[in-house]
Amino acid sequence: MKYSLLILLVGAAVVCQAQTTLPVKPGNRSVENALKKASYLEGDVVLELSGGVYRTDRTIAVSKGKWSSLTIKNKKGAKVFVTGDRVIARNQAKRVSDPTVLSRIQEEYRDKVLEIDCKKLGIHVAPIRPSGFGRKSLPAWSELIIDGKLTNLSRWPNDSTVLIGEVLVAGDDKDKVAGKLPVFKYKENRPKAWKEVQDLWISGYFGWGYADDMIPVQRIDTAKATIYAGMFTTYHFMTGTDFRRWYALNLIEEIDQEYDYVIDSRHGKLYFLPPGGGFSTLRLTSLESPLIAVESCNNVTIEGITFENSRGIGVYMDNTENVLIKGCTIRNVGNVGVCIGKGTNSPDNATVKPHSMEAGGKLTGRIIGDMMGKIYENTILNREAGRNNGIKDCYIYNTGAGGVNISGGDRVTLTRGDNFVENSKISNYNRIEKSYRPGVWMDGVGNRVTKCDIFNAPSMAILFHGNEHVVELCMITDVCKEVDDQGAIYYGRDPSEQGNIIRYNYFYRLSPRHRVTATYHDDGACGSEVYGNIYHQAGSLPVLIGGGKDHNYYNNIFMESPTAIHLDNRMQNWGTGMVAKGGIVDVRLEAVNFTKPPYSVAYPKLVNYWTEDPSQPQRNTIHGNLFYKINNFVHGNTSWGEFWNNWITNENPGFVDPQNPLKGFKEGAEIFKRIEGFKEIPYSKIGSTLQ
Repeated sequence: MKYSLLILLVGAAVVCQAQTTLPVKPGNRSVENALKKASYLEGDVVLELSGGVYRTDRTIAVSKGKWSSLTIKNKKGAKVFVTGDRVIARNQAKRVSDPTVLSRIQEEYRDKVLEIDCKKLGIHVAPIRPSGFGRKSLPAWSELIIDGKLTNLSRWPNDSTVLIGEVLVAGDDKDKVAGKLPVFKYKENRPKAWKEVQDLWISGYFGWGYADDMIPVQRIDTAKATIYAGMFTTYHFMTGTDFRRWYALNLIEEIDQEYDYVIDSRHGKLYFLPPGGGFSTLRLTSLESPLIAVESCNNVTIEGITFENSRGIGVYMDNTENVLIKGCTIRNVGNVGVCIGKGTNSPDNATVKPHSMEAGGKLTGRIIGDMMGKIYENTILNREAGRNNGIKDCYIYNTGAGGVNISGGDRVTLTRGDNFVENSKISNYNRIEKSYRPGVWMDGVGNRVTKCDIFNAPSMAILFHGNEHVVELCMITDVCKEVDDQGAIYYGRDPSEQGNIIRYNYFYRLSPRHRVTATYHDDGACGSEVYGNIYHQAGSLPVLIGGGKDHNYYNNIFMESPTAIHLDNRMQNWGTGMVAKGGIVDVRLEAVNFTKPPYSVAYPKLVNYWTEDPSQPQRNTIHGNLFYKINNFVHGNTSWGEFWNNWITNENPGFVDPQNPLKGFKEGAEIFKRIEGFKEIPYSKIGSTLQ
């Protein structure tokens, strides 16, 4: 009887565990001071933030305390903003008086463009930096914000790009050894108006359509219509295709739209064109480290807070468990919105391989850095992300270098991370860095992206590396808008990355202009399950299987695209080096001990990778799919796949509304008669429930 009473008392103690609420008001380091108090408290602790702006000049650090759980949230109904900016008094924006500068401004804007002398105000202006494919992902330069709206570096052309003309010096490997920087010609007349180019940068896709770059200009010879680059690009300058284009940035002569601004890094000044109706507030992004970092602790919830206006990462965490970012907004940050897991960093003067993607330094917290190159080099990198951490019900937009970057799990042991992004909207996430900075980056083992809307981006929606990831119930629209040879969902070049599932997603309005794919299994990728997806106007090649094996496509709907499935045997031609002894595939398979448990148990077909012909695509099954108004069912040799129980038709297969497939099929629709076992897709569950 006494023993039973003890159990009841212990149970009651757990149920009645104390909760302490600490009210927090805006003020200098008020959140940090509250965190210090919280670290000495036991039980469940809540930091309740009153409405207002919490401006910080250093990262708000959350680390382990005595508490069993910690919640940082807004007071009910309060609007809370954590910012990394500097406020500039409105009266510090003055009319331009320097006659030299005035002569450069287009005549109709001379009495409208304003200048801010940041140097005089003691405010540091972070200069523009190189940005692009293969380069480090770093904090952005200083960005001006007017009444909450981000301004844009002035550019020409304003909303388009121009073709690269004759290339005089490509800047290829031989030129790099010789120290000969790129030189190319242009055909347009507008550059004749540019009087000063010391702060001029050019951006575009100079070589390959998946690799953007942004570099400074050394000089322009307007008489000969020739541009002399100020540094090398990742690859080199080329011509001959429509995507090899460029545009100019940061010229005073090109301030011609409201919210255009220019950084004069030599004199510490900003020039900008305000909105016609006037403005109230000016802010300059300043903080380059994360706004908030949660490190080496468990059971933390951050809820109902807007993180904004900084040069670096919005929310960062590593070595955590059960940390949830819920109902938050992350916007106007210069790097990625949220990062779960460490990045890597190599010294700027480090000697790296000719292809910058193969670089990569030491594991480092609170940055992304050259992590992408490091994972290319070390595919089993454990980024110490922790487990069961997530982002839920969040808005992430206007970020500089991707939406969310999550890791988790261990690839050698196939230990799951179970980190996630759920029911969130992610958009406009490539303001600074474009290529390979997706809406969601995911690596490790056993992580997921669920019910997210990912839209409006020049490049990818989701890029993943690793095993057992799930991408499901997502609405992916208007991505890959600029690129060539990329996919909305992309991975590849490692056949050990198996067990990944892509299901019940809606791909819509992907441009067919270049080689754009919805689901892209690149360079010998193997072993995925792809089912229940809707590919609606989903690029020029909705599905691309590039030489790999054991992909299973079923119960999908393909609509209104020039081609549905692309299959190729690249490992038997230009990709033979990848499957050669000692090649990249060999190295990556050996890294995970692919013939031994847990890989031999989880993926028994992988054990025979070398005893079978590794260059031969096989066991790629395409069955039970609908192809509606598709011009070309398969691009490539059908012997590289196995096809059965599919239906190809130009007649309405029974849609309630053929223009909106998310309304599903009518009862008794023809599709259920033509495709044996076809199952209805959970249409109503696709996409975020956020407004």
